[in-house]
Amino acid sequence: MFTVAVAILVELLGAGPARGAAAAAPGAGGTAAVADPAPAVVQEPAADEPAPAVPHLDLERLYTEGRFDEALASARAQLQAHPEDVDLYWHVARAMYEIGERVQKDRADYDKEAWYAEMLSVCERGLALDPDHPHLLFGKGIALGRLGTTRGIIASIRYADDIEAAWKAAADSDTPYRSLGGEEILPCDAYMALGTFYRLVPDMWIVKVLTGTRGDLGEALRWLERADRCSPGRIEILKELGVARICYGQRHHSPEHVVQGVALLRRVAEMPPTKPTDVIDVRHAAMVADDPDMACAYSRDGQAEIDARQLEEMTAGQAP
Repeated sequence: MFTVAVAILVELLGAGPARGAAAAAPGAGGTAAVADPAPAVVQEPAADEPAPAVPHLDLERLYTEGRFDEALASARAQLQAHPEDVDLYWHVARAMYEIGERVQKDRADYDKEAWYAEMLSVCERGLALDPDHPHLLFGKGIALGRLGTTRGIIASIRYADDIEAAWKAAADSDTPYRSLGGEEILPCDAYMALGTFYRLVPDMWIVKVLTGTRGDLGEALRWLERADRCSPGRIEILKELGVARICYGQRHHSPEHVVQGVALLRRVAEMPPTKPTDVIDVRHAAMVADDPDMACAYSRDGQAEIDARQLEEMTAGQAP
């Protein structure tokens, strides 16, 4: 959904694997525990209870049910009637992201650049009302990332500093959130996004000059370990953490980290998927565990495209 695919937003930033050195080598439990706020769960009211004061419960239900076109139409109509309601801006942006990710890339009638530019504009309009709104900050980073992928590698690199700043601000928010079905959990998803970001952004001086930031595998591990503490046992977080441990171990000549990462990916590969995207993550965890040399260059979106091409090649010429 809106957050489990955040790794794809920085794919084009990964022109090379991150190689940043950390002050101390993080490990399975090597970071100081940080007291993160527990996500505030959006709950459905019982049939015999009055509805709680949950903002836009109708939009929450549409999102969890995967009815994104309806969610977007309703959120847009409500926003037009109530432009002062800051929460409606992120409901619009979230529905736009989900719809954008489901449009086939070869559709000639679909302008992805314009779509994500509009998503970014919606987030920025909402942030003008509430500059610290965590949903809108997180959505801004996602919109910038996806906009960058439509404009090419140079644009992606130049957006890196703004993406990092938006996600860090979302991570620092003291307003936790969990959607009805657990598809989106803040600030945990912002932690995961930052961890993936620091693994994929190249650790090169020219990137620092151009963007003001650079990759750092130590930071990647710290953010991903924090994400796992914030929302334990989630397949997408554990997969990214395992990949980051392997990459850290390879770049820093730490066999212990490689062993830890492979073991974690083996564990993920045995976990039962609870949502469609978990199926992909479980498969990719097994794949990287079998070939750890893939770890530093791995990106979920990039590998998914390779999977799709291989499937197409395998089925080419076969009778339907």
